[in-house]
Amino acid sequence: MRGARYDAFGNIIILAVEASGGKKPFPAREDPTVPHTQATPKKEKPGAHGELINWNTTDVAKRINSSVKEVLSDSLEEGRRQFSSTVEEAKQEVKITKENIRSLPKRFHGSVRSFWKRMNKPVFACDSGKKKKTPTKTKLFLVDTVRFGGTFAGIFIVLFVGINYQSFWQIAKAQLALGGEIKTEQALKDMIGGFEGAAPRISGTISNRSDARSQVQYLPAAGPFENRLIIPKIGKNIPIVRPGMEALMKEDWKKFEADIQTALRGGAVHYPGSARPGQAGNFFVTAHSSYYPWDDGKYKDSFARLGDLEPGDTYMVYFNGDKHTYRVTGKKEVSPNNVTVLDQPTNKRLATLMTCTPVGTTLRRLIVTAEEIDPVSGEILKIGQHPEELPEKNLFSGIEVLPI
Repeated sequence: MRGARYDAFGNIIILAVEASGGKKPFPAREDPTVPHTQATPKKEKPGAHGELINWNTTDVAKRINSSVKEVLSDSLEEGRRQFSSTVEEAKQEVKITKENIRSLPKRFHGSVRSFWKRMNKPVFACDSGKKKKTPTKTKLFLVDTVRFGGTFAGIFIVLFVGINYQSFWQIAKAQLALGGEIKTEQALKDMIGGFEGAAPRISGTISNRSDARSQVQYLPAAGPFENRLIIPKIGKNIPIVRPGMEALMKEDWKKFEADIQTALRGGAVHYPGSARPGQAGNFFVTAHSSYYPWDDGKYKDSFARLGDLEPGDTYMVYFNGDKHTYRVTGKKEVSPNNVTVLDQPTNKRLATLMTCTPVGTTLRRLIVTAEEIDPVSGEILKIGQHPEELPEKNLFSGIEVLPI
């Protein structure tokens, strides 16, 4: 038989191919005595199409590098195309924007002309047999605006004057006084007779403002048990109220504002933290020029005529039983957030009166500044200086016979 042979021991060996009729032979058993000299064949693996692939590391690396390069090349090319497309779109947008900007004046003028043409177009009117000039839309618009504005302004003025009628009436009486004659009987009663037992009451009519101010000499040097502010020129004798210091010390400004508003119902308010009369600093006092008529306070118009004060006018303050005289040095309007008017100098004895202006609004603040003076000599009082005492006047020096 072809393909048969003898081994080293004389046995006959028949190849498996011959025995199976040409089929794949079974692996022969290796003879331990025969040395193994043949190399182990490389492993082969069928490829995608059935071919044998030799798994060589170098070939695999080359294939991977080639694939990566192809992918990167495709990605870069796609990025270039997208970037170019974006740049072109941006250029188109810029071009359209420039064209729109250039055409904007023309479109604006065209719109204005079209609007004006429509407004000047005659409005349809029924034929009444008479030739009348047909009004345009512009004229009708102006007429309606004037009518509406006039009606609104009239209603506003009526409501505004009605709410603040007390202050406006007080100002009107002072402005309409003929020849400067003002009936100050009640003012003098409030100013002098208002002190329970402090001074005699003075009745009658004073026909001159200077005469009214001259009556201040009858004011006693020692005042009432409560603090008072007396302004002869506007005929005011107002109690001075001083709120507590708690809100100021805690810097609780909302409560501080609420405390002042509550205190204003009882008269003029001495700002907590400001100087007292006779001390170095700024004695700061505020009061209403006008307030809601339904409010419970009795001093809603105390400073309605504060603007009548001029430099040189004087007013008095009774504080802790002592009388202090102040002379007006200036008057100005400031914004509500101008807090510099509260400054406290250390080398002067100043006073400030403040109220809201215009009357009935809170738009601005009217500030009247003054300095403390000696009531006899009129000189400015220095720190620690006391005013001269007025000599006691004998009211009965001219009487000769005691009346019965």
